[in-house]
Amino acid sequence: MNWWNLSVFCIIPIASVVFFFFWKRKYLWMAPLVSVVISVAISLFAMPSILSDTEHRNMFFGISVMIHILIAVVWTALAYVVAHFLDKK
Repeated sequence: MNWWNLSVFCIIPIASVVFFFFWKRKYLWMAPLVSVVISVAISLFAMPSILSDTEHRNMFFGISVMIHILIAVVWTALAYVVAHFLDKK
């Protein structure tokens, strides 16, 4: 479970924002979307039992995915701020 927490809440959001930051900054808004899709896919692959029970499914989509979206949006906003300052110079 620790590798899942680390990858879903740290590595995947940061990696997606960094990828779009260096690839094309005008597509940086897609980073949270791509990050969520990748993290949901990894979560379903690692723990397919999430979908079998209503309680687990509600906790996953209601709490974990929402926290992931929040983290990815915060990283994206920070990347936009950094891009703004880099473009000014």
